[in-house]
Amino acid sequence: MKWSELRRIAERSGWYLLRNGRKHDIYAHPDKDFIIEIGRHDKEEIKTGTFSKLKKQIGF
Repeated sequence: MKWSELRRIAERSGWYLLRNGRKHDIYAHPDKDFIIEIGRHDKEEIKTGTFSKLKKQIGF
Protein backbone atom coordinates (compact mmCIF):
# COMPACT_ATOMS: atom_id res chain seq x y z
CA MET A 1 0.00 0.00 0.00
CA LYS A 2 1.19 3.51 -0.72
CA TRP A 3 1.29 6.40 1.74
CA SER A 4 -1.35 8.35 -0.20
CA GLU A 5 -3.79 5.42 0.02
CA LEU A 6 -3.23 5.09 3.77
CA ARG A 7 -3.85 8.82 4.23
CA ARG A 8 -7.23 8.54 2.45
CA ILE A 9 -8.27 5.56 4.59
CA ALA A 10 -7.29 7.38 7.78
CA GLU A 11 -9.27 10.49 6.82
CA ARG A 12 -12.34 8.39 6.00
CA SER A 13 -11.99 6.74 9.43
CA GLY A 14 -12.26 10.10 11.21
CA TRP A 15 -8.60 11.11 11.54
CA TYR A 16 -7.86 14.76 10.79
CA LEU A 17 -4.67 16.67 10.11
CA LEU A 18 -3.44 18.20 13.35
CA ARG A 19 -0.20 19.71 12.04
CA ASN A 20 2.64 19.18 9.61
CA GLY A 21 5.96 17.81 10.79
CA ARG A 22 9.20 17.82 8.80
CA LYS A 23 8.68 14.58 6.87
CA HIS A 24 5.38 13.37 8.34
CA ASP A 25 1.89 14.74 8.86
CA ILE A 26 0.51 14.44 12.38
CA TYR A 27 -3.08 13.17 12.58
CA ALA A 28 -5.44 13.09 15.55
CA HIS A 29 -8.82 11.46 16.15
CA PRO A 30 -11.54 12.95 18.38
CA ASP A 31 -12.20 9.61 20.12
CA LYS A 32 -8.60 8.47 20.63
CA ASP A 33 -6.00 9.79 23.07
CA PHE A 34 -2.96 9.36 20.80
CA ILE A 35 -1.72 10.76 17.50
CA ILE A 36 -0.35 9.00 14.43
CA GLU A 37 2.30 10.09 11.95
CA ILE A 38 1.69 9.50 8.26
CA GLY A 39 4.65 10.03 5.97
CA ARG A 40 4.60 12.49 3.13
CA HIS A 41 6.13 9.93 0.74
CA ASP A 42 2.98 9.65 -1.37
CA LYS A 43 4.17 7.28 -4.12
CA GLU A 44 6.42 5.08 -1.99
CA GLU A 45 5.27 1.75 -0.63
CA ILE A 46 4.90 1.50 3.15
CA LYS A 47 7.22 -1.00 4.82
CA THR A 48 5.45 -4.04 6.27
CA GLY A 49 6.13 -3.34 9.96
CA THR A 50 5.15 0.30 9.70
CA PHE A 51 1.98 -0.61 7.83
CA SER A 52 0.97 -3.17 10.48
CA LYS A 53 1.47 -0.67 13.29
CA LEU A 54 -0.50 2.10 11.56
CA LYS A 55 -3.23 -0.33 10.49
CA LYS A 56 -3.86 -1.25 14.16
CA GLN A 57 -3.79 2.37 15.29
CA ILE A 58 -6.16 3.59 12.57
CA GLY A 59 -8.51 0.67 13.12
CA PHE A 60 -9.09 -1.02 9.79
